[in-house]
Amino acid sequence: MKTTKLIITATSLVLFCAGAGYVEYILALRLGTGFTLFVSISGLAVLSGTLRNAPEGYEDGSGFHIKPPRRRTARVRHSSTFATRNAS
Repeated sequence: MKTTKLIITATSLVLFCAGAGYVEYILALRLGTGFTLFVSISGLAVLSGTLRNAPEGYEDGSGFHIKPPRRRTARVRHSSTFATRNAS
């Protein structure tokens, strides 16, 4: 049973890749390679933006854990002392 699942999975992966390659070939023939290049760069930009905004985490024996976000410290500005000096 395990061997059958492996063969079916491998066959499906090969057919999917061949189908995607054929569709890209047809698009390149009809629309030119500029369109394919534009779509590829746009996809990479979206993927990199998503990965940049993803939370950090780690995986151990008990599962995947997301680290709590770092809290940003508020910067204290000393403009209040300037306002009190001019108020008097």
